[in-house]
Amino acid sequence: MRPLQILLTLLFVLAAPAVAGAEEDVVGYALIVGSNAPGPGQTELVWAEDDAREVAELLTEMGGFERARVRLVLRPGPARLLAEVAALEKQVVASGRPAKLFFYYSGHAKASALSLGKEELGLAELRARLLAVPAALTVVVLDACQSGAFSRTKGVEPAADFSFNSRSRLDATGVAVLASSTGSELSQESDFLRSSYFTHHLLVGLRGAADDNDDGRVSLDEAYRYTYHHTLTATAATAVGSQHVSVEVDLKGQGEIPLSYPDPASTTITLPAAAEGQVLVERLPARAVVAELHKARGAALAIAVAPGRYQVLVRGATRLWRCQAAPGRAPVTVVLGDCADEALVATTAKGGGLGPRWHLSAVVGVGGGRTDGYVQRLQDFGYHRQTLGSPQLGLHVAERLHRSVLVGGELMLIGGEEWKRDSGLEPLTLTWQTVAVGAIGRVETGPRWIVAYGQLGAGLALGLTTFRDQVGASERDTYPGLYGAAAVGVEVWFGRRWGMTARLTASYAPAIDNLIGDQHDGGLITVGLGAVNRR
Repeated sequence: MRPLQILLTLLFVLAAPAVAGAEEDVVGYALIVGSNAPGPGQTELVWAEDDAREVAELLTEMGGFERARVRLVLRPGPARLLAEVAALEKQVVASGRPAKLFFYYSGHAKASALSLGKEELGLAELRARLLAVPAALTVVVLDACQSGAFSRTKGVEPAADFSFNSRSRLDATGVAVLASSTGSELSQESDFLRSSYFTHHLLVGLRGAADDNDDGRVSLDEAYRYTYHHTLTATAATAVGSQHVSVEVDLKGQGEIPLSYPDPASTTITLPAAAEGQVLVERLPARAVVAELHKARGAALAIAVAPGRYQVLVRGATRLWRCQAAPGRAPVTVVLGDCADEALVATTAKGGGLGPRWHLSAVVGVGGGRTDGYVQRLQDFGYHRQTLGSPQLGLHVAERLHRSVLVGGELMLIGGEEWKRDSGLEPLTLTWQTVAVGAIGRVETGPRWIVAYGQLGAGLALGLTTFRDQVGASERDTYPGLYGAAAVGVEVWFGRRWGMTARLTASYAPAIDNLIGDQHDGGLITVGLGAVNRR
């Protein structure tokens, strides 16, 4: 069943003489609805309710709405949603003042109805109820989506798509319709942004990024142009494909419609005129993406945010700047010269980036040594092994050459064994360890959070022996040799940088000799656990 598209936004405007009143005399009312609840044959959504919360917060921060007049409703059924609209209508009538109404919905939808859990609310009935509210200006935003994987496909039925139906059923004289996609496209949401692409970029634009004329407010026209370009850019590389925001406007006698006023917001993060490239603003410590946009050189850009701690990433042509910002009541301007910067990882011409450039691991293992001619000779002379197993520590550093291929080096510390023979005084004791340094090649496969890999290493080994005689005198010797190793394992990643690994390693290091020509392989077969880091 091909999921269809959805839609988003519409705006109605009721042409009325009362609109001639001064803008400051108009009272704003908002009804914000979010529902992750699935209907029949649908999947539980992830970000719809969070999107609704973000919209409600923005309206109170910089939309000109008093918090007491912004109503947030989560997971309603049709009866409750219509009851909320009716209560809003009574409130507007009772006030006796010119009103503007903002209605936002994020959740599931079908071609001609909102899916509210197991029930539906038809667009025709929604339109009638909203138009019954005596507001001079009514703005309706619908972000209807269906759950998928990393980029979720939005929409549901293999029927006429939701965008087309919303525009045809909700269009009327004095009504504007802003949709997240065209009639032949699928709309999407992003787990990285923790939002739908459309709602995320709409919110970023309303925070000031869309204020083209620097007048301190963002109009409907500015918000549309900004959201169109950034949604299109963000979805161009997804599996579903490009998504074009569309708008139809019939606002007779209304003029420019302001949607937000970022200038008087509580605080801002400003990017200087010289900054250029892709910008990501994350709220710390949650690392929630507040804004993701492209900035051109030549003009400063202010993004309205709530006070708190933020990380600002600015990606240029060859370098990445990591900037920390903690705006309180006063705005903060990012100074690139004060930021940590690093060279960008090279990317392939096709198929995107290589992923993290460096891979580091530290693995501790335990295993058993091999029985060879050297060990047999010790047994012939009455020596007895004192250890049940031998420890091994491996330190590995590798650089990524391909998505699945890394090369680098390793340092291996192999604990070896201890052997003793009784004597008339102190026992004769022989211990050995092996140190190896080598180059490694690694091949890996799997998703980013769990990776299976195979690794080969080769280099030089150094055997270290210590012999203590019956009077306690010690004699140390070193034996050079070759080294080889093979490992297979799995890694589990708990974040972008850190994870754990389990591996089986077989190493080969023939280096230690005795006086009659026997040679011992100091390598081991070990089972190990360790920590891994990528950057």
